[in-house]
Amino acid sequence: MTVIQSTPRLLLLKNKNRHLYDLIRYLSKQRFTDISAQPVTDVRDHAQPDDFVYGSHQTVIQIASRDLRITFKSHFKLGNTKVLTERARKNNKNTGQSVEKNARQLQKSTYDLFMEYSNLVAGGISQHLHANGIVAGISLPMATSGFDELISSDELRETSYFDYWIIAGEEYQFTCTVCVDLLTEDWLKTFRFVEPTGLGSSDEGIEML
Repeated sequence: MTVIQSTPRLLLLKNKNRHLYDLIRYLSKQRFTDISAQPVTDVRDHAQPDDFVYGSHQTVIQIASRDLRITFKSHFKLGNTKVLTERARKNNKNTGQSVEKNARQLQKSTYDLFMEYSNLVAGGISQHLHANGIVAGISLPMATSGFDELISSDELRETSYFDYWIIAGEEYQFTCTVCVDLLTEDWLKTFRFVEPTGLGSSDEGIEML
């Protein structure tokens, strides 16, 4: 008799632990507002969470401890994020004329922005994990072609939980994805996150119980 193996299903982080899900979503919005000075007008689930490629470029960073490993990625197209880094520069001090950044300069400045954004999100996650007794290290951020996703492993594990969402504002949009590999689960029972409310709120006032 032939045994047919069932295809592993995609496990969503929000169904596993709402507090960790809310923390990452909150930091992804708050840290981007902090670094870009651009208001975020929309945070929504990605309509196709099982896509391989979410943008022609991406940045990736990892937060790791003995209890979990988090891989956070930002996926973007330069045309959809141009407004964030396209500030004109002076051509020379004699003419005072301004010129737009060329394609290479635009890509570099956009990579720099999203790598620093990744650092800020990862730092926030690590900070709140530490407040819950979990000491986690952070990798260096890396920027690469979004099409590298096509050659990366798409293996679904029973201990891996995912989230896919879009962050958008006036004239810009990009996608965030996260994979949380749970190596232990006891800490989830006491992990808490409460999103700050009110004007001028920041994650300094996040309640971690």
